[in-house]
Amino acid sequence: MTTYKKTALIGLSVLALQLMTSLSNVYAQESLMATLDKDLDGLISLKEAAGHATLLEKFNVIDVNEDGYISMDELIASDITKG
Repeated sequence: MTTYKKTALIGLSVLALQLMTSLSNVYAQESLMATLDKDLDGLISLKEAAGHATLLEKFNVIDVNEDGYISMDELIASDITKG
């Protein structure tokens, strides 16, 4: 196998692992949203966040638009997961 092929294979492997990790994080955040969004409005309120200590602690940082709710987009942009 040539050096070029080895390098390309390693690069593709790294990209595949990054994609799998990214998808895993999105699924974890979707699970968190489903668990905490008790009123099923697609948003996590401060009251609903009380069920997750880390999310509650970082609520104001994650709530980028400062509307008092965490949307799925805001949750995905954060590093918070269900665990």
